[in-house]
Amino acid sequence: MQFKHLPSLVAKWSAPALLCAVALAENVAAQDIIQRPVVYRLPAMETVIVKKDVVYKTVEGASLKMDVYYPPQMGKSDKLPLVIFNNGVGALEIPQWRVYQDWARLAAASGLIAVNYQSRPNAAFKDSEDLLEYLRQNASTLQIDENRIGLWTCSANVNVGLPLVMQANRPYIRCAVIYYGMANVQTFRQKLPLLVVRAGQDSYALNRAIDEFVKNALARELNLEFINYLEGQHAFDILDDNDRSRKIIKHTLDFLTTHLTAKEAAPDTDETVLTATTFYNMLTQGQSDNALQLYRQARERFTGHPFYHWVMQENGLNGLGYQLLQNNKGKEALEVMKINVANHPSSPNVYDSLGDIYEATGDTAMAIQNAEKALELLRSDGAALPENLRNAIQESAEGKLDRLKK
Repeated sequence: MQFKHLPSLVAKWSAPALLCAVALAENVAAQDIIQRPVVYRLPAMETVIVKKDVVYKTVEGASLKMDVYYPPQMGKSDKLPLVIFNNGVGALEIPQWRVYQDWARLAAASGLIAVNYQSRPNAAFKDSEDLLEYLRQNASTLQIDENRIGLWTCSANVNVGLPLVMQANRPYIRCAVIYYGMANVQTFRQKLPLLVVRAGQDSYALNRAIDEFVKNALARELNLEFINYLEGQHAFDILDDNDRSRKIIKHTLDFLTTHLTAKEAAPDTDETVLTATTFYNMLTQGQSDNALQLYRQARERFTGHPFYHWVMQENGLNGLGYQLLQNNKGKEALEVMKINVANHPSSPNVYDSLGDIYEATGDTAMAIQNAEKALELLRSDGAALPENLRNAIQESAEGKLDRLKK
């Protein structure tokens, strides 16, 4: 039997269906999978305080409930960060699964508050949004720091979890963890700390979707941490009882704790972090004004140590300008080269390069002017340059003048 639409099938599987598939693959009963513990343990898990069956929403006469897990030594005046274990598939029974209970206990044993919750089939996204609203509105009663929330999501739940955390209006979601799952998203929060864990023995289609997301995330310079568990299978956190699984689970808890207790402000969803990649992307995607504004702001921060910031370096900007020109972005290339001249006004090379761009874009007068400026600086300050570079600049500038003054 051929599955021609396997990626969409993977995306639509419910969590029970996924676990049943795992169970069949291992000849393990689905009920046994639901009751399996997480393979990593902490002693304090056994003394975690659990507040069960808290109603967070009533719809059509039915109550949706959540369980809240508190650290063993939780004081009456404490207010702690929260981890939500995402129910993105719409399953009322998920809070009863051992894997969810264990993960919540692990988070609480690590000093955080944790929540498991019910959601409805075909309404899991709305229920998850309403859960967030309830938790934040009732934060004082629940002793939750409403501005320090993390989300853990896995498998088919990621179809709700990932789009939810990427919404720009949720800066209070400080970090997110994705285990062996993926979803299509159209919006991105660049600064959101994101941990993605891929199980190497998982479905080909699912892993291809994760690979594509990671590739796009890096191209967009997302704040991504990626673990490829080569020998791990789907649901490795309950099925692969070994040191590697335990290390990844421990690292996940450390990731959540670090980002939820950090003193710095919440990730700003409106401001892009300038890197060589984001600068280039913005310049080539019609956002030149924003790119140049970001550059000016970054230049003020990096003036003390420009060598370590690529787009502050003379050669870095030079290369970027020529790359833009090769991609038919002459206007943007000119802007970059002008910045380089402003940054390095005594460099013969930047004037020669600016002359190249002017020549390529048809401004002969400016090309001549910058070539002559390059030669003038070579005569006055060129002795400090390596001989091969001095000769190359001279040859390039004189060549332009020969071509353009005919």
